[in-house]
Amino acid sequence: MGKLPDRFSGFINNRWLVFVAAMWIQSCAGIGYLFGSISPVIKSSLNYNQMQLASLGVAKDLGDSVGFFSGSLSEILPLWGALLVGAVQNLVGYGWVWLVVTGRAPVLPL
Repeated sequence: MGKLPDRFSGFINNRWLVFVAAMWIQSCAGIGYLFGSISPVIKSSLNYNQMQLASLGVAKDLGDSVGFFSGSLSEILPLWGALLVGAVQNLVGYGWVWLVVTGRAPVLPL
């Protein structure tokens, strides 16, 4: 039986664990495909007109490409590090949207 640090290292560097964690992160980050369905709610709750909503859609599409950053870091970071960067990016992005929608942060001027 291996020592605890060896077993923990083996657990963290397990490729299947990283694969499952990546699938969970991608499933949580997949809300970008629902923008067309939730845009009327965004439009009414934030009092945006169609031009502002279109600008928000473009900003969302540009934000979707931010995942390239964590993907490129996977070349130099361990796998868990790249997943952590991706999870933090999602937390900050969707956290900010939550703050705006709930009125805890000011509505972005578009």
